[in-house]
Amino acid sequence: MQQKTYDFLIQMRVPVITFGGELMGEAIEIFMDKLAHHQFVSLSDVECTLADKFNCSRGSADRRLRRAMEMTEFRAGEYPNPELEKLRVEFRIDTWSVKKFLYAAARRLMSYE
Repeated sequence: MQQKTYDFLIQMRVPVITFGGELMGEAIEIFMDKLAHHQFVSLSDVECTLADKFNCSRGSADRRLRRAMEMTEFRAGEYPNPELEKLRVEFRIDTWSVKKFLYAAARRLMSYE
């Protein structure tokens, strides 16, 4: 995971010290790479890539991503998470899902470049 991705996750209050946080960072970078090359991004494909990289099952990668998202949204110490709310408003997202968060995070990080 690159430093700018790590810093972004810290800012969003994603639990980066957990295994799910590490997967979240890698997933954002996969999304950024696919979006930069104007390719379709499937969460299932990303989960398979993460499962291969981290030696776990696709289902385990999916559960860990969802758990990290849930912790970011509801257990960041303040509800609603103010940084997540800024991202939600910026990209006009009604309800969060892992895929919506990954797209928004990738687009935000790509705009910083």
